[in-house]
Amino acid sequence: MENDYPQKIIDVLKSAEQPLDVENVKTRAGIGNWNTAHKHLLQLVIEGKICGQKTSHGWIFRIEKNGTNK
Repeated sequence: MENDYPQKIIDVLKSAEQPLDVENVKTRAGIGNWNTAHKHLLQLVIEGKICGQKTSHGWIFRIEKNGTNK
């Protein structure tokens, strides 16, 4: 099941109209644990598949529509 999480996260972010925090991604992707969602989100950022930004209240994540996710 864990192997499906990265694709579920990408699908959630593609359909989102604005950047999402870890909790929203976790809920929308059907991931049960916050740490699991956070781990996969950060891994996708490292791989360049999504954008992540650290804010004063945590992380937010998005997918650029033009394909530049760095």
